[in-house]
Formats: sequence, structure tokens, C-alpha cells
Amino acid sequence: MLKIYFARSGVLFVAYGLIKNIMNIRESRNTDINAIQDLHEEAFGEPEGKVIAQLVGDIFEDETAKPLLSLIVEANDEIVGNIIFSSLNVEGHPNVSAYILAPLAICSQYQRQGWGMKLINTGLEKLKDNDADIVLVLGDPNYYQRSGFSTGHHLQPPYPLEYPDAWMALELKPGTLIKAKGMVHCASALSSAEYW
Repeated sequence: MLKIYFARSGVLFVAYGLIKNIMNIRESRNTDINAIQDLHEEAFGEPEGKVIAQLVGDIFEDETAKPLLSLIVEANDEIVGNIIFSSLNVEGHPNVSAYILAPLAICSQYQRQGWGMKLINTGLEKLKDNDADIVLVLGDPNYYQRSGFSTGHHLQPPYPLEYPDAWMALELKPGTLIKAKGMVHCASALSSAEYW
């Protein structure tokens, strides 16, 4: 609780209020990688957090993931959210610019405040501005459908999925999903069956 004192006409006023966090979304830098890995470890918890933190490091080092887009949320100069979009190839469609959203993390203190959705939508806008055609995600349909992702596509994941409805796509250029069909090939870092 913050106390603010005002003096006016010889009378002292006291105002009570909460200190607001200053939140900012920006592209990550190489100097952020360790903090981003720590964030994913905290957000996902044990035992999954260590695996996802390692995946994050692997994606940043993986040349086959590039170009990639990594955005962070900062609160008072601390990284509290991260999203990564890495490149993938659609078999038989070399001219389609496609990305996969993975992973996404918001630290536990800031979850359920809309920051994940803000990161998704900011990332989608940046990818659209950079002429990306398609973004794919493997995740909770109830969550990702709020950003426009859907199962209405013919792109096959690299492995059979336990929950096929979790494999969703969003076209950033109208008509691309009608033409693009076939198997997708993710960056090497995401090609292990354990992530699927």
C-alpha cells in the first residue's frame, strides 16, 4: 500500500492506493535468454519446467528455428512473460512462410490477467507485418481459439497426437490454408516426440 500526502491550503490530505506495475511488451534480446529460461521453469513448475527451459535454450541456438520471433513482458524491468514463434516448413509448399507458437509462459504471479493473450496477439500482428502466411499451435483449444486458431486445416503434425483437436492453425494471409496441405517440419529443437 502506498501513502501519498498532499498539502493544499494548509490542509494535509492522505491518499491510499496500490503501486501499479509498469508493463511493457518488447522483442527479446540475447541478454534475456537466461531470464527467459528461468521464467519458463517457474511458470511450468516441476518436473516440466526444467524440460521447457532447456527447450527454450535449444530453440534460441537452433539455426533451423530462424527466423524466430521472441517477445517478452516486462514488469518493472523484470521478465514475467515470454512467447516464441519459430519457423517451420510445410512439405510441398516451399513458398509458404509458416511458424509454430511454442512455448508460451507467464510467471505465476501474473497469470490470468490477460498477458498471455496480449503476447499472442502482439506476436501475430508482428508476424503478419513481416509477411508470414500461417501460424500453428499445439495447445488448449478453449484458449487459443480466442485468438482465431482453429482445427479447420489440412496440415499434419510431425507425430500422431493424443489430442488431435489441440493441433490448430491460423492463416495470416487469407486463402493460404486452403492451398497448404501436408506434413509440417519444425525446427530441430522441436522435432523430438516428447514435445508432441
